[in-house]
Amino acid sequence: MKRRPLVAFVVCWTLGDALIGLRHGLPGIAAVAGALVLLLGCARLANMPRQAALACGLALVLAAGQRLWVDEHNVSQIDRLLGEDPDGASVQVNGEIASPVSIDGDTVTFKLRANGMAAGNGESSLSAGQAREAESEAGPPAEESAFSLKETVLVRIRLAAKDELKTAARWKRGDAVRVSGELQRPAVAGNFGGFDYREYLQKQRIHWSVSAKGAASVDVVRDRAPWPVVPLRMADELRSRIAALMDTIYDEPDAGYMKGLVAGIQDDVDPDQYASFSRLGLTHVLAISGLHVAVVIFILLRLGALLRLTRERSLELTIAALPAYMLLTGASPSAIRACLMGMLALYMARRNRLKDGLHLLVASALAMLVWNPLVIEDVSFQLSFIVTAGLILFVPAVSAALPLRRPGLRSSLAVAVTAQAVSFPVSVYYFHQFHLLSLLANLALVPFISAVVMPLGMASVVLAACWHPLGAIAAQAASWCNWLTDSAIAVLGSVPGMQTYWPQPSLIWVLFTYALLFAAAAWLQSRQAERTRRSTLEERLRQAEAPGFDPRERAARVAAYARQASAAADESTVPLLENPLPEPPPERRSRRRLPLAGGTLALAGLVWLLWGVQPAWLDRDAKVMFLDVGQGDSILVRTGEGKYGLIDTGGTLTFRKKSDEWRDKRDPYEVGKKTVVPLLKQRGVRSLDWLVLTHLDQDHIGGAAAVLADIPVKRILFNGSIKPDGVVDRLFQMADERGIPMYAAEEGLSWSWGRSARLTALYPQGEETGGAIPVVKEQNDRSVVLLLALYGRTFLLPGDLEAPGERRILRDPVAASLPAYVDVLKTGHHGSRTSTSEDWLRRWNPAQAVISVGRNNTYGHPNEEVLDRLNADGIPYFRTDENGEIQYRVSPSGRLERREMKASAPPSL
Repeated sequence: MKRRPLVAFVVCWTLGDALIGLRHGLPGIAAVAGALVLLLGCARLANMPRQAALACGLALVLAAGQRLWVDEHNVSQIDRLLGEDPDGASVQVNGEIASPVSIDGDTVTFKLRANGMAAGNGESSLSAGQAREAESEAGPPAEESAFSLKETVLVRIRLAAKDELKTAARWKRGDAVRVSGELQRPAVAGNFGGFDYREYLQKQRIHWSVSAKGAASVDVVRDRAPWPVVPLRMADELRSRIAALMDTIYDEPDAGYMKGLVAGIQDDVDPDQYASFSRLGLTHVLAISGLHVAVVIFILLRLGALLRLTRERSLELTIAALPAYMLLTGASPSAIRACLMGMLALYMARRNRLKDGLHLLVASALAMLVWNPLVIEDVSFQLSFIVTAGLILFVPAVSAALPLRRPGLRSSLAVAVTAQAVSFPVSVYYFHQFHLLSLLANLALVPFISAVVMPLGMASVVLAACWHPLGAIAAQAASWCNWLTDSAIAVLGSVPGMQTYWPQPSLIWVLFTYALLFAAAAWLQSRQAERTRRSTLEERLRQAEAPGFDPRERAARVAAYARQASAAADESTVPLLENPLPEPPPERRSRRRLPLAGGTLALAGLVWLLWGVQPAWLDRDAKVMFLDVGQGDSILVRTGEGKYGLIDTGGTLTFRKKSDEWRDKRDPYEVGKKTVVPLLKQRGVRSLDWLVLTHLDQDHIGGAAAVLADIPVKRILFNGSIKPDGVVDRLFQMADERGIPMYAAEEGLSWSWGRSARLTALYPQGEETGGAIPVVKEQNDRSVVLLLALYGRTFLLPGDLEAPGERRILRDPVAASLPAYVDVLKTGHHGSRTSTSEDWLRRWNPAQAVISVGRNNTYGHPNEEVLDRLNADGIPYFRTDENGEIQYRVSPSGRLERREMKASAPPSL
């Protein structure tokens, strides 16, 4: 801190910003006050200069104050101006397009910097100046209200016809437009630990979206960009031209991959290819960062040397080129950080004052945080700065500790190990997975990609712009290299047992991890310094014992070494330059210090590992989790022994004609990949003992393929039938390729699942088919019905069973022998009128009911008759469309607790 006041200042600034971000309002202010007292106390104990201590305290307070001010003003004017909840209101918004226009299938999105809005029929929407004049007069007509505002909204337009794609392609950043559509509040997270879209947009100061239909809903008032927007618009157009040029020299999926690698255009990257990179921790090569900027700087400086420019002129031109490269690649937080650091480093080199990379890093961090305090919560920002700081701080110690003789290999391995170690806590915190071969993949592929593929990609674009055939030759070489990369990734990714999943850790665990890394680095440095002192002393002693050396002088030197050893035992950090000779090895008690420190670190590492892995024996409670998957079912079950099972996987229903293929998105939403699998990883589900597919309708099995692709499944139970559907065929084939046994569940099947759980199948009833699997098109009334018991508490899970199937179960002797009471009943078929009959409710007499249903679904689920029956019997019910995920926790004593993701809404009476 004393020697690096700028580092201490920026660390305190970051802390003030982070504390307010984590604890809003008074708790955050109290946390900042406590941190300030702690900081001043530590500064006094460490004899820190008063000016430096005051500067650090001032940084903490100023950053907290700025964040408080930003949070206070990060609110929507629309809520205040429209009064009552305007969600779903028809509006007409005037404003300026403030981002590149994204076209994905039939959906167009862009940010709109609004300056005027009209609520109502929108026929007389006013601009900002007109609205002020209207407010000063008698006021707007009664049927609508118009007002001026200054707020950014997200516009989402669904095109009505294919020819509207050309119209949307003409919309550019800076165009003044008028958009007519429906005002919508962004959705919040529906599951515990799920993605919160509303919070995500709020960090970008966006609180509302406008949903419109057809290109006619957008009226371009002015297509000339104002001068401050011209550079951004030019960068957008240049990016589009580069993308179009790369489409002509590369085939898919190489075109999308090279766009991401060279220009940071990730929208066109093949989703499966991106998933393969993500599995091995290689997605950082697709995000513009220090790796890309270093290659650009190297190329520009070498180009300056070839053109015989002076060193100073080459540095100046490179500094001037970096902002253009930053804008061209989309100005992501990692790109901004890398370009800022590059410009600062080149400027200091230009003045021959380049000293410390850590100061360059913290200076760029301070600039970004002052400009936008909310950027601290961006994952890209966090990873970029943490990894760069880790490389600066830890690589020398790791490199010195590696037992390798070749400096190049030792340096490369030290960089890869350090990057993996410092990024691991953040990756686990956000993505909940880590591949054990990630280090090998980064060590082998990142140098190849950065030194060969990336320069080839850049060269292909430049050469193709000059002469297309020449660019195609470079592109062909790059494509061949991409084939090698993809092959290596496929081999490494296919090794079984290498993918690990980590449950959601706490923020304290993340901080403890970095404290452990700092302690380990300090221990490595001390260990290396001890080795150096020992080897130097041994060499000097050998010199003192050489023939012809005066015995009395030899004795005096040995005594001097002993005195230095005694002093070194008490103060091991005395600068070596102040001693006439290197420090000797410590005495006996000092020699024990390093092994003791190593043992302490090993013990702390074991605690850290258990804390992060969260072994099952630490939590003996069982759980039943009704996930919010929209219009579908998915139920995750955990036993008291920490084993997991999954009943159904949700699914996205699509009704697409063959002529509407142009509407398909590059990476369409699929509930298994986007919701179910991330939730399984977030909860530390490393394998599923069983997967039950109650029946073969899309809204129950649509996400199963994603589950099978990412999570090991030991067995599948289904209803013993086949549905004539290509999705079902592919799913069953996928299970067969993975060697997953499949069993037909039928009435009477019962098995114990550990000591805390038991499952009993009540339906479907067995039938003679002569060994053939029956083909059943209508699957609802053939649903697998399960009775789940956890520590004596019972859950009845009937899938989409309808009233005829319910009656067959009630007539069956097996069901008659079961207790006449269940704790929780899932209503059949999402609350459809044809399920959950009165006889069914009276037979099971549930204490509570859960309805898995999608928001604003087109089927009218749940039906009012079902809700009336539940209300008439006094059964409280909970709905995933209103309550989000509904969790039940059962303790070993049988205590049953429930919690909902969203505030519980009282049942309608």
